[in-house]
Amino acid sequence: MGAITADATVMPCETDLYFTVEDNRREVARMQKAELRPIPSIWGHRAVNPVLNPEDAAFIDRAVFELLAR
Repeated sequence: MGAITADATVMPCETDLYFTVEDNRREVARMQKAELRPIPSIWGHRAVNPVLNPEDAAFIDRAVFELLAR
């Protein structure tokens, strides 16, 4: 993980049981320019596909926009 030098935003869902926030926290700690930004959603692993959830979609869109603006 330490060899990754690209800007990164890692966005697990707070309720994801597959890819937990704690697992991602350890990964981000080893990446040079990564930010951990958990998605505050009840939808678990499905939060990253927020077709019918405008709040999750707005959160993800905002994070991607901020990452690309760096």
